Amino acid sequence: MYTNPGQCRHIKLQNRQQGFVLILVLVMLTVLTLIGVSSMNNSSLELKATANAQQHQLAFNAVQSLLAYTTTLNTNSLPVFDFQTTSTTPQTLNYVMSNTSALSASAVYAGCSSGLGSSLEKGKSFSFSFYNITATGSNQTGTATSIQTQGIRYPAAACL
Repeated sequence: MYTNPGQCRHIKLQNRQQGFVLILVLVMLTVLTLIGVSSMNNSSLELKATANAQQHQLAFNAVQSLLAYTTTLNTNSLPVFDFQTTSTTPQTLNYVMSNTSALSASAVYAGCSSGLGSSLEKGKSFSFSFYNITATGSNQTGTATSIQTQGIRYPAAACL
């Protein structure tokens, strides 16, 4: 038996404090769990954004390659498109490249222009035909596409 009533009060207060520590630890664990779940969601979203950017870059680079191919000479030292024509009917080219789909390019005659010439031969200068080349393409799955247009100047015998 307790003879001192102060000792009983001291034991009861001590038991209440231990319950408060338990509640505090549970609240802290809940907060830490929420922080962990939030960071996992954030990293998952960043991973998806990075993969999406990579697919768009793949489509962009494929179309850039197609534009470079159409504006250079092929193995026979001839251009891919007929840059001597003055027809406004589009010339088209479909191209196959790994990890891509639906690559195509079209060239359209845009006009002709002559330069000013030199001071010795006024009015005699080079003539150029102008063409607009539009290329489109997408990645292999078709989720990312790219459309790019480039102008090209090609020497012409004379403007008609």
